[in-house]
This record gives sequence, structure tokens and C-alpha cells, in this order.
Amino acid sequence: MSWPTYDNKHDWPAAEVYAEIFKAVLPTTYVDLIIADEPSKQDAISLMQNHGISDQLITSKMRFHIMDYADIWLRDTGPVFVKAGDSTIAVDFKFDGWGWGLSFIKDQAYKEGIILDEGLDRRIAQSQNIPYITSPLIMEGGALEFNGNGTLLVSEDVVFQRNPLWTKVAVEAEFRRLFGTKKVIWLKGYLGNDAHPVLNAPFKVQFGDGLQDVYTLLTTNGHTDEFIRFINENTVLLAEAPPADEAAHNPIAAKSRETILKTRQILQSSSTESGKPFVVIDFPEVKPLYVNLDSNDDMYKLMTTLNFDAVGKQDIDENVPMKGVLAASYLNYFIINDVILLAKYAGYDASMATADEEAKQKLQQAFPGKTIVQIDAKAINVGGGGIHCITKQMPKLRN
Repeated sequence: MSWPTYDNKHDWPAAEVYAEIFKAVLPTTYVDLIIADEPSKQDAISLMQNHGISDQLITSKMRFHIMDYADIWLRDTGPVFVKAGDSTIAVDFKFDGWGWGLSFIKDQAYKEGIILDEGLDRRIAQSQNIPYITSPLIMEGGALEFNGNGTLLVSEDVVFQRNPLWTKVAVEAEFRRLFGTKKVIWLKGYLGNDAHPVLNAPFKVQFGDGLQDVYTLLTTNGHTDEFIRFINENTVLLAEAPPADEAAHNPIAAKSRETILKTRQILQSSSTESGKPFVVIDFPEVKPLYVNLDSNDDMYKLMTTLNFDAVGKQDIDENVPMKGVLAASYLNYFIINDVILLAKYAGYDASMATADEEAKQKLQQAFPGKTIVQIDAKAINVGGGGIHCITKQMPKLRN
């Protein structure tokens, strides 16, 4: 993980989410935390102490690494670790800021951060003495869902938005070279709350008697870890499609419904690398959750530097508050050893309490031997991702 360098919403501190994660995993798991400097390390330690994490756990289980980085999304900017026999290697993809960072953001400092994080996977691998393979493909780890036996799920809308000159044949060959994949299942689409923030947003959503622009918050345009996850070789958890009546009046829900139904259709006509049919288990989907942002919020400041005018849309008025949709998902859970970290939303919207509990129960059924810890993830969701997006599991390299 990497320590937060800013808060996307001024009154939703991202570090509080980190404290809850550390509290859940430190008893059984080592945590490697990337920090910018010694003061950041002390901030992290103080926060953990304030949350009741013992000095003994901090000393024995936390490993701090001072390193140059800009942002927290290690699922995407960190290396993809691959086991090759008894060895571990890292895959180093190119990174362009999720298909919008270098092409649509006007803020030069933010662009420099993306360029800095493009090399973060290599720096992490080098710091751990792990050899790495470099790929010319622009890709993020959150877009790739593996079954562990050679089958990969990935959305066309991510791959070819970043890599328009590549063909499916070439991409599949590259995945085979990097991961030894035997079969790629090409999905189509993205959840409404994960749409490309410039090309496919904003959405016109009805509030009261009028329509209002709702923006996706620097999201990815189709990462699989938002809506579909393998739980074994041929079984997936797939987000439930929003009901037709909801989709009829909410374009965010409509896009999610379209993508999820299409995904189900693709899986029904596909199989794993060994020919096994897919078993699909419906999993609760988070309804659109909205947030108001203004000039106090770093996410607002970033959104107002997006160049919508480049595609014939109107730029966001820097003097007017905006409405965004959280990148909220139950399927952005994270498994680390015997613990699963799962988002919950009733603290933000009380009507989500039933769905929170249903998600926990269904995940427990899928992983009966694991402990599920639910965490309020809104301070991460407002940045365009979730718990899975800010974490990266690493194979055991040493005792």
C-alpha cells in the first residue's frame, strides 16, 4: 500500500480507511507501506496508535519504504506479481493515468504525478530484488481478473481505449508472454459509476423536477474488479443488474445493467481454458451513491481541470459545486490470507444496510473459512476506486 498524499474530499480523510485496514490485517499479515518521507511515517504510526493498534504490532508487522510516488492506487500502478516455478517475477505495464490522465487533465502537476507513478512498479520490484518483465501495453492491474489456471477476464473498453493500435490477437499474445494465459474472455462495457470521466460522462440524472449533470470521479472505464470476480476456477461473483425500472430513469444504472447483462451473456457462451462452463453467482450491486463536491475538495479541483472541451463537451465551471457518483462496489473486496476486506455503505446511506449485510453473507458463503471485515470505503470511492484498488498482495519472499 502507499500512504495517502491528499484527501479527495476535505472532510473524508483517506487515512482513516487505512487505519481500519491495518487494524484488520496486522494481526496475521505483514504490511509494506510506501511513504514519501519520515514525517509521513510518523503520521501513519500516530494514526495506528490512535486506533488502538499496539506498538508491538506496528514494530513487528509494518514495513515502511521511503519511495517516490504520487498516489494511492497500487493495484494499478504497482507491479503484477507472477509465480514462475519457485521464483517470483513482476510485470511492468505502461501507465497513462487510466486513459485520461495524460490526455485530458490540464493540471501539469497532476500529469507529472502520473509520469512518476508510471515507474512505481519498477521501483517496487527493484526494492524487493524481484526481476521484472517490461510490457509496451498500457494496462492496470485492476482490469485483469485471473482464475489462476490460465483464464483471464478483461474488458475491451479498457484495453482498446488505452491501446487503440493493438489487435486482440496481439494483446492475447502479450498476455500469454507475461502470464502464461491460455484463454482470454473479452468482456464489453463498464459500470455506470466507472465510466471514462470525459469520453463517457457526465450523465444526465433526474433530481426533483430537473436534470443534473453527474460526473464519474476519475474512474477507469471498465475495471473488472468493480463488477466480476473469480472465487474458483470456473465460478464468478457477478454484480446483480439494476432493475429495469431503475435503469429506465437513471442512465448510470442503465449503463451498469447493460454491461452486467452482456457479461452474463458472454459467460454463458464461453468456458474456461479447460472447457468448464462458468458458474455465475449473483452478488449485490451498490446503487448510485452521489456526493456533492466544491472548491474545498481536491477531487473537485482535479475534475475542473479535465478538458471536456476537447471532445465537444462543456468544461466544469470552477465556480459552481458539482455532483459526482461514488465508485462504490461490493466486488472491490480484497483477500489477504485469512481476512477479506469488504466495503459497507450504511454509514453514508442508511438504505444500504440490507445490501451491506447481504454482501457479507454471500461473500462468507463463497469463502467459509475466512474472516470478513467490513470497512466504510467512501473516502476511497470518492477518488475513483475502492479497497482492492489501493492494495496489492505480494507473494511471501522472506520470513
